[in-house]
Amino acid sequence: MKYPSNIARAVKWALAAGAVAGTTAVAPAMANEVAAENVERISVTGSRIKRSDMETASPVNVIGADQIAAGSYTSVEQILQETTASAGAATGAATNNGGRGAARVDLRGMGAARTLVLVNGRRMVVSGTGADASVDLNTIPVSIIDRIEVLKDGASAVYGSDAIAGVVNIITKRDFDGVQLDAQAGISDKGDGETYEISALWGTNFDRGNVTLGASYVNRGDVFQDDRFWSNCGPLGQCGGWSSTIGSGVIDWGDGSMIPNGQGGWKEQDELYNYVPDSYLSTPQERFGLNGSLSYDVSRDTTFFAEGLYTRRDSTQQMAPAPVTGLFLDTDKLAAAGYDGPWDDDVEAVVYRRRMTDAGPRGFEQTVDTYRVVAGFEGWLDIGRGFDWDVSYTYGRNEAESWANNLAIKSKVIDSIYADPNAWFSGDPLSDAIISDVMYDDRSEGGNEMQVIAANLSGELFDLPAGTVAFAAGAEYRKEKGWFTPDEVTQSGESSQSKQDPTAGSYDTTAVYAEIAIPLLADAPFAEEVTAEVAMRWFDYSTFGSDFTWKAGLTWRVNEEVMLRGVASTAFRAPSISELYAGNVGSFDYLVDPCSGVSHNDGSVLAQQCASIGWGDHAPVEYEQVDSQIEVIWNTDGDLQPEEANTYTAGFVYSPAYADGFSMTVDYWRFEVENAITRIDRQAYLNACYMGGDAGACDTLNITRNHITGEIMEFYAPLVNAGYQETDGIDINFQYDWVYGGHDWRLNWDITRLLTFEEDGIDYTGTISGMNGAYADWRQNLNLMVRADDWSVNYQMRHIGEMVDLNSPEFEVPAAFYHNVSYTKNFNIGLDWTLGINNLFDETPKYHPSYSDVYTTPEVYDVMGRYIFTKVSYRF
Repeated sequence: MKYPSNIARAVKWALAAGAVAGTTAVAPAMANEVAAENVERISVTGSRIKRSDMETASPVNVIGADQIAAGSYTSVEQILQETTASAGAATGAATNNGGRGAARVDLRGMGAARTLVLVNGRRMVVSGTGADASVDLNTIPVSIIDRIEVLKDGASAVYGSDAIAGVVNIITKRDFDGVQLDAQAGISDKGDGETYEISALWGTNFDRGNVTLGASYVNRGDVFQDDRFWSNCGPLGQCGGWSSTIGSGVIDWGDGSMIPNGQGGWKEQDELYNYVPDSYLSTPQERFGLNGSLSYDVSRDTTFFAEGLYTRRDSTQQMAPAPVTGLFLDTDKLAAAGYDGPWDDDVEAVVYRRRMTDAGPRGFEQTVDTYRVVAGFEGWLDIGRGFDWDVSYTYGRNEAESWANNLAIKSKVIDSIYADPNAWFSGDPLSDAIISDVMYDDRSEGGNEMQVIAANLSGELFDLPAGTVAFAAGAEYRKEKGWFTPDEVTQSGESSQSKQDPTAGSYDTTAVYAEIAIPLLADAPFAEEVTAEVAMRWFDYSTFGSDFTWKAGLTWRVNEEVMLRGVASTAFRAPSISELYAGNVGSFDYLVDPCSGVSHNDGSVLAQQCASIGWGDHAPVEYEQVDSQIEVIWNTDGDLQPEEANTYTAGFVYSPAYADGFSMTVDYWRFEVENAITRIDRQAYLNACYMGGDAGACDTLNITRNHITGEIMEFYAPLVNAGYQETDGIDINFQYDWVYGGHDWRLNWDITRLLTFEEDGIDYTGTISGMNGAYADWRQNLNLMVRADDWSVNYQMRHIGEMVDLNSPEFEVPAAFYHNVSYTKNFNIGLDWTLGINNLFDETPKYHPSYSDVYTTPEVYDVMGRYIFTKVSYRF
């Protein structure tokens, strides 16, 4: 087929133009060289107008095949986490509590749901264990990736909802001819975290098209928290891995916590449970994937195309044995069963809690199947100047089964205690018969489904004195649904884990867009070329109605060396199914009870407020909530409205003629999110209720306290359209390609300077915490590659700047530096062999007091330590 939008040649040009060793904008000089060779026009992420270079008003960075091949990457999340645009705490392999095996991207730290993920320019179905709000990057095998384009700017006018913080467009290998086999193995220098990957790719060209098929398998090993000296609490408990709920049981009747003394009686609690040996530091996972693409020239000007993707994920997390807490036991029933405790006769009930160590650790397992199929036609209309067109249908579905093993049924625990209180209160291990009676394995299921019908048209309209006006326009219909059905025991509230209600819902949306590029000046003084880019999108949602969003950009090429660019745009994010329709679910959040440590009779306003909201008749005079985890009931609101955002970028590209191969880009960016969908700040509301006497905050929380111990049992935390985010910063990139000593050298240096990150009145700039992640002032990623005819060496340095602990600002967290090296030998028989070491100097995660499992934030720092890998690639 010969129409000018030929995809195969466009992809090859994009690779040649800079999708190589690092993330970079293409230098003007290089773009001019390629344009001079009459290359075809392509669509670049952030715009649907096809052009002959990658220079748009919005900054687009490219992570190319060479960089991916030089590293030990087995998931897309690993690749994106290393970019300087990442912040916050993206879910990944190091997320043992709550991640459910998924991997997410979090550009600018604005949240995974605010980054749009595309595959070959089309939406990827959101995925996970059900009713999810963002894409699980595990569903896209690394082995099929040709390059990743990262647009670090809002793009709702072009792509619709979710593109607030930016867009990640994953371009897969297509038009492949031949056979390629790849294998990789790696292990930490401590002998754990073994990871293996094998993949195969086959493709062939035929008279009228191409077919490409691939398969991949990844097996990721585990690392336990006690396998690293910095995360192993040890006997002194120097880190956070301790809980007051212990295996022998704890009882409380208002005189403090008591535990069995081993002689049939009770003593004041002097033991804690160390859950570190039971918990993963890096979680194991298996993934199997199949993929394929087909292009077939139906006629000279029309091509049929299809893509298929299937991924199966089996993932596991492990945590300490299940805690059974808040059990109210009737002392009369205990007496009737022959047990008279040490409490006074007027005590009507006691509170009991016990960690079910005799049943073993809790295991969390997920089996997730994800499907994606795209089919459509594209072609060239030979009308007027000619137009590119395409129509497509995309179907994505995600189905998941999840298990939580070794949980307890609270009603059966209570019945068992009344039947045999001595077995439970002696402190001795429980019998197998009791364990079998009270424990169960929890099973839930869920999923997501997406259907998209889209049509696009692009081309040139007419000439102006400064050049040709180009445009793109299109329409889209999308329907999404999601569901999650917890186990019946969990729905009933009888499980030792939090009660959760089912989730189910759907919505559909229709949108039309138009985009135009208008040349304003050409060959003028101080303006070799000036082009304006304008886009607008109208959309209508079944959940909240219609609205529109827009983008306006300008590129000003001063001369062959300097180009200025800037964009202003609006963006939006529609409420997800889980935000609209999710049932109530409990979450154990790390919080501080404002009443902890307050005396009943100190006469303070705080003490009076604590007493009025239910300290409890028998709560200790010097009340203290021992555990920092408090159960919060997360609830939703079906009337939520879309988030709205204003985004701005402005910068320049500099490629001096006197330094051939050198280019520099500097871009200032700013994002302002209003009407943000956010869960109320639980700590702020608790403080406002008790310390500020805010009745509205108290009503919203609806706090329930244990009437015997006084501790908070639960409270509500709804989603609201009351949040905001404001963040800005500067991205800098240096790239230099040169020849020295007969070798090709490439240096790529990315720097991000975060100036401000504020959310809902809290300034996170330069801070780190277990709950919110890291917002370092400085992030850097330097890559140096040298190539000879038959070998290459790659060096990478990654820097996360120093920060302060969010909750202990006086504590300074030092900067982290990671150094990765790899060597590749290219044999002349189509065989490449790579040997590499990640974290060469075994940099350990940085300690900070904000509690998160191991007194650090595993999602931010490298928890594996020094890691050695090797890989082989054979193509024939």
